[in-house]
Amino acid sequence: MTLQGTNTYVIGSGPRRILIDTGSGGKPQYVKNLTKILTEEKIKIDHVVITHWHEDHIGGVPEIKSLLEKGSTVWKYKRSDSVNEAYHNNVSLNYLKDGEELKAGDCTLRVIHTPGHTTDHISLFLKEENALFSGDCILGEGPAVFEDLYDYMVSLELMLGLKARIIYPGHGPIVEVCGIFIMVV
Repeated sequence: MTLQGTNTYVIGSGPRRILIDTGSGGKPQYVKNLTKILTEEKIKIDHVVITHWHEDHIGGVPEIKSLLEKGSTVWKYKRSDSVNEAYHNNVSLNYLKDGEELKAGDCTLRVIHTPGHTTDHISLFLKEENALFSGDCILGEGPAVFEDLYDYMVSLELMLGLKARIIYPGHGPIVEVCGIFIMVV
């Protein structure tokens, strides 16, 4: 169900960055690759943003904690039904609000509550690039699954209104938006 696995993204400019999603735990190669990138680029992770509560997005948090800058924050949108809010492995979560913005250097990520896949699902709009990190709302290939079809359709309409030029999905390849056409790369 995760296609080739879960995509994660390091966002920002300057020495302190934002990591979007952490993949699932138990993937030593992921931690090794992330460590290598952080070391080569001489950057630190200041914030981790989780797009939703599914294990393949939040499960890697305990394993990457040692890579986080002291005082780093793990962010997530709060579920309305409190499922999995007290995440195991002692991960302390801070909650995001719809419309809130996080900065990493010259980059601004705006939180967009996009329920449907899950009630706590968010997408992130990178304002300076006109790019959307869609989590599991829009995948790089194939259909997404959802908890609530109505909420999912409303979220898709909201995302369409952003007129993003590129979509970075939680799974699968990047999606380029070319006018009324969408091209998967």
